[in-house]
Amino acid sequence: MKTAIVLGAGIGGLLAAGVLARHFGHVLILERDQLPATPRPRLGVPQGPQVHAVMKRGENAIEAILPGFRQRLEAAGGTTVRVGLEMIVHEGGGWHPANDIGFTLSTQTRALLEQVIRAGLLERANVTLRQGCRFRNLVFDQDGRVAGAAFEAAFGAGGLQQASADLVIDAMGRASPVPERLAERGLGQAPVSVTGIDLSYSTLLLHPPEQWRGQAWVRVLRATAPEHTRGATLFPIEGDRCLLSLVSRFGDRPPTALEECIAFTESLEAPEIFERVRHAKQAVAAKRFHIPETRVTRFDQMRGYPLGLLPLGDVIGTFNPLLAQGMTIAALHAEALGEKLALHMEDDGDGALDWAGLARDYIPAATALSVAAWRAGAYADFAYPQTTGERPADLAEHQRFGKALRQGIAEDPELHRLAVRVQQMLDPPNVLPRAEILGAEILARAEARSDR
Repeated sequence: MKTAIVLGAGIGGLLAAGVLARHFGHVLILERDQLPATPRPRLGVPQGPQVHAVMKRGENAIEAILPGFRQRLEAAGGTTVRVGLEMIVHEGGGWHPANDIGFTLSTQTRALLEQVIRAGLLERANVTLRQGCRFRNLVFDQDGRVAGAAFEAAFGAGGLQQASADLVIDAMGRASPVPERLAERGLGQAPVSVTGIDLSYSTLLLHPPEQWRGQAWVRVLRATAPEHTRGATLFPIEGDRCLLSLVSRFGDRPPTALEECIAFTESLEAPEIFERVRHAKQAVAAKRFHIPETRVTRFDQMRGYPLGLLPLGDVIGTFNPLLAQGMTIAALHAEALGEKLALHMEDDGDGALDWAGLARDYIPAATALSVAAWRAGAYADFAYPQTTGERPADLAEHQRFGKALRQGIAEDPELHRLAVRVQQMLDPPNVLPRAEILGAEILARAEARSDR
């Protein structure tokens, strides 16, 4: 019976295990934390209390990996919002118009999302989750192929243990020690690209005022660069509560005290969020998190990456949280893993597996997903002159196109629908070719307005 090990029980690790369970006789998840019995933040995910959202394509991928996911999430208290009508975005100095985009999204805490996914996964008889296991090193066979993992159970109380596996997935996130272990073994390091964004955000869990309770009302206010650096997001979560996330950059740290947070919302470019929270009551103390940089690690360019090991999720790329890409990219990595396993594994459980073919196909595919998301974020980040790193060569052209697109969205509901579908990763960016969809007339009108 073939066995797979997944290092890390975050969103990416759980979804990877869901895919692996279709192809391996046994899937073992090793998780450092003692996981909570009820939905609440845990130590291994310090950013867990912050606002987390899954794009529609990511939601679709989770449903495909764990059928019934949406139904379980709604039953657990997740809120469903209609994109374009109940969920509206502010960018470029104004709110998008209210248009029915044609689909819904779910809003909930990260803790609830993770617990629903975990509960659905552990219904599978061939999946085992071991908690309190601190990863120490990889185990290699005599041919230099990864053959398992060494870990301390119960944080050292059980001593150093080993688990053997035919495949190991590194889903331990941005702080994964696996790349360091590979370098220590003399296998080299993957090239890393970094963008310095100096972004901070604070999140408050609130009880909304009586008149706003029970409403599926979401507003995402993105700061208009480079003049403004402050933004906010407000959306409903389980328990008839809401999450307010305050965002700022370049040394302007968002507050954590309730009164100061409400004052922060009053300083934003539009008053809608302030009006909703000015009389809200705080349910849990605010948490602040700082992201100095985004990065993408090019495992596809690392010559010494060993067979039997595959990276997944944040260990490949970390992104600007304002674009809500992280969990969706992890879901798409898991989706890609399933596709490549289907190509290279002869049958379920005990079939022969082409390890070299799997690595050759999966690692470039997963890296490409992360690179595309990281580059998309770079366009927004480099609108600020304080951002550090390699500026995109076509930044000015992209900004010109974005300005024209926002103007087109204000005038054309179908263009608005297409733009949101691209943002939600349902359609590729090439459905929005400048010449065919925006056209010279919209470009000309947008530029004429900007010159006034």
